[in-house]
Amino acid sequence: MRVCLGLLALVVLLAGCEDLAGLFPEREEEGLPSAFVVATPEQLYPPEMSTAARMLARGTMVVGVRYDLEPFSYITSDSQLAGLEVDLARELARRWLGSPDAVRFIQVRSDTAYTYLAQGTVDVVLAGLVHTQDGEPRADYSPPYFANGMAMLALPDTGIQSLADLEGRTVGTVSWTNSAGILATSTSVSMTTASYAHTDEVVEALGQRQIDAYVDHRHRLERARSAVPGSVIVGQWTWEPVCMIYRQDDPFFSNLVTLTFEDMAADGTREGLYDRWLPGTSPPSSLRLQGSGATPALDVTPPQISTQDVIGRIRDRGAVAVGYFPNRWPYSGDRADGVPTGFEVRLLERLAELWLGSTTAISFVPVADQGDALGRLQRGEVDLLAGAWVRSREGELQVDTSIPILDDGVSIMSLAAAPINELTELGGQSVGVVVGSSAEAAVPGLSQGVGLSARGYPTFGDALAGLQNGEVIALLTERWPALDVHFRQTGYVLTDQRYTYRPVVYVLPEGDSDFRDLVNLSLMWLQSTGSYQELYSLWFDDAVPDLETWPGLTPSLVIPN
Repeated sequence: MRVCLGLLALVVLLAGCEDLAGLFPEREEEGLPSAFVVATPEQLYPPEMSTAARMLARGTMVVGVRYDLEPFSYITSDSQLAGLEVDLARELARRWLGSPDAVRFIQVRSDTAYTYLAQGTVDVVLAGLVHTQDGEPRADYSPPYFANGMAMLALPDTGIQSLADLEGRTVGTVSWTNSAGILATSTSVSMTTASYAHTDEVVEALGQRQIDAYVDHRHRLERARSAVPGSVIVGQWTWEPVCMIYRQDDPFFSNLVTLTFEDMAADGTREGLYDRWLPGTSPPSSLRLQGSGATPALDVTPPQISTQDVIGRIRDRGAVAVGYFPNRWPYSGDRADGVPTGFEVRLLERLAELWLGSTTAISFVPVADQGDALGRLQRGEVDLLAGAWVRSREGELQVDTSIPILDDGVSIMSLAAAPINELTELGGQSVGVVVGSSAEAAVPGLSQGVGLSARGYPTFGDALAGLQNGEVIALLTERWPALDVHFRQTGYVLTDQRYTYRPVVYVLPEGDSDFRDLVNLSLMWLQSTGSYQELYSLWFDDAVPDLETWPGLTPSLVIPN
């Protein structure tokens, strides 16, 4: 049932406005058609009503976009709204509501987008917004659909490919952006910098060879390269994930967004949008979740958003409660004296120190199996789960997860007496895999050009026995069962190379965005201070991975008393 709380008329001034807070600073274009000056009055719904329920009640999705961000979202010369973000919104409406026309657009700026979202004026925002650490407490973010960042626009015959190639060159920047300052702090090469008042001036200078390169954020370069035939964007040296934003604490809608974005990457829709709007540019790398869980339909949404408060529970208890597997060494496990240990356990102790001031402000609850662990999490007996949990499509519909903390992808395990170091050494020989594992699923792809012969075993223990008995020359296996053996016994070799990507995460209660934000931002902080790298190097001997990191300022990570 629709509940009308009132109508809000939003007058949007387009001429002369300039974004104040966005990471996509862009001057508003003058002379836009009057039809786009006043946003359509929007019926507001109760704040606790879920996003999908609002969309179903209304029959449309209301999307906040910018009108000045070509080729992402802009007004064409014939007064039409167009761009990659506009087409992306129509594709989401088609998938969720059955028609690409079941969408209505409202103009926002970078400094108003979060306000419109909080007010319920829009359901989502597609407006070139970068996923930042300080923005995380204000909204939830989709997977990135564009990788912004500092780069260069140049003609190929200049030979410019990186910042080092700017030595002795003339470089153009736009005065009202921060590009000149970023460039100056990014390289020590000697160059001549020419500043221009407007983007079209620097573009004209590049086309007339008055400058060798135009340096700016990539989103502006994407528009500029269409005006300089033959020019290419090269040497991107910073990375800013551009994402759709939507309301927090709405786990169903968050799952719907994540899985739909993954579907569009898998079926080629995303590449099709890029071919149309950003030809020659590759989409950002996409996390492909394991499993085959179906993307939910919009009409199975809960009517209300979540009211979980895990941080309040931790504050009242004075400690973090962690469910862990006591037998998933070296990720989590019990020492001989029964004390929990492992990489994930020690990393969580560092999180407890950040949040509550002490590494001992944490209690570890052993869990018997996945069902026991998830039950304890859902009942609130533990605040998160540790122990080689891999993010999957099925899991996405039940729990929230942290950013990946390591890669448990498939590697080669062999006997130390006859080590196998490369995939090509397995050609034409029998390799053991566990039936139903990600290693078995990867064999067809890995066999191309190699000619693997896979022998299936029901368990890892059976596969290991087959290796010892000479039935197979090596195992293709996920890392954690192999590392468990490798840590406890001698006589085995496990390669550092991963042939698949299996992101290991902490598992969190579904629907508490504040707690998920706290976990993720704390992990990023530990990486920025070197604590994560120190712990990883103590437990593993391969290269330390780089955790996902968002730009921006880190909010407070202390849980107040």
